[in-house]
Order: sequence, then structure tokens, then C-alpha cells
Amino acid sequence: SLTARFCNTCDSLYFPTIEPCVIVLVKKENKILLARHSQRNQDVYTCIAGFVESGETAEHAVFREVLEETGIKVKNITYRGSQSWPFPDQLMLAFTADYESGDVKIQEEEILDARWFDVDNLPDTPSEGSIAFKLIHGLI
Repeated sequence: SLTARFCNTCDSLYFPTIEPCVIVLVKKENKILLARHSQRNQDVYTCIAGFVESGETAEHAVFREVLEETGIKVKNITYRGSQSWPFPDQLMLAFTADYESGDVKIQEEEILDARWFDVDNLPDTPSEGSIAFKLIHGLI
């Protein structure tokens, strides 16, 4: 089953808990903000993402994560769609947002590099089928 996993060792069925996460594509004129994350072993640039904290709205999580990870303030936060990753345990809530102010200053524990890319000259990005791909390529 896609919604549960069976453990042969303890003879139990495990259902995943779902942790809501946000993923956001930040736009500034004809450029988008993409980052290489230090927690991933992929050599791709992708959207800013993070977990929604207890008691926090998804929109506030978008604002907070972008500010914490890149030093950029955003506005016009707009929900675009979702994608479930039951294993490990994430529900990705996808957003777009517009640049409001600030200069890129990365949170080094989370981000290896972040910069503005022209939409017509993108670096390597996540593979097709991911919600990040859909955001980056304007498919949602």
C-alpha cells in the first residue's frame, strides 16, 4: 500500500505522520531566486523550502523561510498546489511570491548558494514530476 508500510520484524503496520512543508518560487522581474541546499546531495538549484512550525500559517512559513534562508522579504504570497511525499512524511504546499526587499545573504547551515537566475538561462533544476520543477517552469 502507498499509505502504509508493513514491518516484517515486529509484524506491525505503520502509517506515516504528515509534516506540512512549504516550497516557494520567489520572482523579481524576469528573474527567480533559486538555491542549492546543504541538506541534499544533489547538484541542483531549487526553490526555498522548509517546515511549517506549530501554530504557524503556511503563508507565514513562506515569509519566514525565505527571510531566514536568504535574507529576502517577499510579498504577494500565492498558493499554487501541493504534492505528497508520504515517505519520508511530507506534504509540500507550493507557493509563488514576489520580491519585496533585501539582498541575498544565505543561512550557511541550510544553503550552499542562492542567487537570482534569468528565467531563460536556468541552472540544473529538480527533475520533472516534482512540484519544484512545476514551480520553476511555470507549470502550476
